[in-house]
Amino acid sequence: MFYRLTSTALLLLSGIQVLVYYSPLKFRWPLAVLVELWPYGGMLPFLSFVWVVAISRLRRQPIRVSLATLLLILIWTPVLNWVGLPPLGASPTGLRVMAYNLWIDNPNIEAIEQSILGEAPDILFLSEVSKPMMAELQARLDFPHSYRTSGSNNALFSRYPILDATTTDFGVKTKGRTFSLMAQLQVKDDPVTVIGVHPPVPIFQTLFHIRNQQLDSFAKVSESIAGKVIVLGDFNATPWSPHFQRFERISQLQNVGHRQWIWATWYFNQTLSTRYIKIPLDHIETRGFKVQKTWTGQTGGSDHKPIITVLKPA
Repeated sequence: MFYRLTSTALLLLSGIQVLVYYSPLKFRWPLAVLVELWPYGGMLPFLSFVWVVAISRLRRQPIRVSLATLLLILIWTPVLNWVGLPPLGASPTGLRVMAYNLWIDNPNIEAIEQSILGEAPDILFLSEVSKPMMAELQARLDFPHSYRTSGSNNALFSRYPILDATTTDFGVKTKGRTFSLMAQLQVKDDPVTVIGVHPPVPIFQTLFHIRNQQLDSFAKVSESIAGKVIVLGDFNATPWSPHFQRFERISQLQNVGHRQWIWATWYFNQTLSTRYIKIPLDHIETRGFKVQKTWTGQTGGSDHKPIITVLKPA
């Protein structure tokens, strides 16, 4: 009786998960926030499947085994659709692009510097970079071109000329602050539009809606831009978020992390409550490029890891 009741409870909870993910409920707060942690939620149907297979009296019930298998497949499909084998070997040549949330309370300028220098990016977008930190990095890093947003803490460093750069909210503000920048770079013979973003953390309902509005705005702007485009930064959204998936669908951009493994970028400032939370919140989205390789770098004292990719013109 105990084994059967436990199995039924696990199957019921897994069924509720499937109902949430494959229905409009996944767009609603707070269920949408739970979907951000989907790989962790996927442990429940995995446990349900193992429980059914391990207990002989349950294993002899075809309906129960079939249901456990079906739920396992339905819940893990979104994750497995993202996962791929990362390219092995040395990093290929091409345009190196890096997105890095420094964490505004991170005082370790030496570690930040080494994290950036170790990856040698050609285009670097930083989130949560204060004015003093910006001045320090401009003095320490060998980038001939840079720009920091007004009204927020984002910055762009480039080895290629910045033809134009502006701070923009794309029509969506948070407490009067803007979180984005748009720049036009001359990369060899091609102009490239770079959009650096950092929507708010969606843990509260108001910020959840603002993040989603910003993602929709980024998508529409990206879709309207002709030529090569790079949208990058701390999106505060995982690949399993329905709102992030809508952003990718509308913008028609390619996520450089897709099928390149799951490169978790947060949370790496270890505490007991967050030690095992590791999810991909930082992304690089492109159009007009072919992805050669993608990986994550060193934290440099931040709670985020930077994400780096090598691109070649498509």
